[in-house]
Amino acid sequence: MLFSRTRSIASSSIRYLSTAAASSSSASSVPSAPSSTATPTHHLITLIRSPIGLTSDSRRTLEALGLFRLRQSVLHPYGETTAGRILRVKELVHVSNVTKREGALLARRKRSEGSGVETSGRVYGGGKGLVAADRI
Repeated sequence: MLFSRTRSIASSSIRYLSTAAASSSSASSVPSAPSSTATPTHHLITLIRSPIGLTSDSRRTLEALGLFRLRQSVLHPYGETTAGRILRVKELVHVSNVTKREGALLARRKRSEGSGVETSGRVYGGGKGLVAADRI
């Protein structure tokens, strides 16, 4: 019983937010923005707090969003399902409204130089001593 009540509260708040945004945008007398600025169509979601110690439901929600590591960002289109998932883990994530193009650039994983992404060849040995590269 408790689950169905919380679910109905969350869905009604989502509907309220979406209708309030629609009515406020239609009622405003501000002229429309030029077509060069695109309107946001996606959520850029970044995991900023760890789900350790939380319920398995929270961890599964993060997995459903595609978030597995801290500071990892994913891009999702606007939708009821995505909004519900964000509401379930709102204390753990940071959400930005972006266009698809901006989000793709921001969601890319940033790596520092020397992070081990570029390999210089096959390495034998594996210890702390001398390491020889494959030169055959």
